[in-house]
Amino acid sequence: MLKPIIGALALVSLLNAPMVMAETKLDTASDAPVEQIKLGVVNVALLLEKAPQAELATSALKKEFAKEQDELKNLAKELESEQNNYEKNKSVMSEVQRTAKERQLTLMTREIQRRRNDVQELINLRRNEELAKLQNLVNAAIKEIGEKQGFDLILYEGIAYTNNRIDVTADVLEHLRKISEQKTNKFNK
Repeated sequence: MLKPIIGALALVSLLNAPMVMAETKLDTASDAPVEQIKLGVVNVALLLEKAPQAELATSALKKEFAKEQDELKNLAKELESEQNNYEKNKSVMSEVQRTAKERQLTLMTREIQRRRNDVQELINLRRNEELAKLQNLVNAAIKEIGEKQGFDLILYEGIAYTNNRIDVTADVLEHLRKISEQKTNKFNK
């Protein structure tokens, strides 16, 4: 129980140490100032949600699986119609007819559920592929912004609080928008 706490304290002290050093001067013979460390943070979840590339990927996935979704809707309508027909006519059916119809409805329900699961699995696989591409693009954009703006360190996971002056999310999002516009402009030419 103490190990995680000690580890967390060590991490906090390591993260705070450069900040303390950046704000003070070394008391050496040369009395040279310590170099300032420029820190930034970025909200990756917001970037993955708001980036134009995310919107394009989402619409592409919807378009890619529209046929399968329409088939599922049609099968569900067909099942509903068969169930309504059964409920309406079951009082005049023989026991054998009712049992056969109930079995048919159960098989239809299972088939629709199986197809729905298959389609959802395919959608999830494709979504993960697109998410991986987007994460790579976001990481590249963060790195490029970090280099352009002279950051020493940009953090993006597990930040409990950050001051807005070191938040570079808007800069990275703007960079992603520019990349998207450039691709769109090249495509439209």
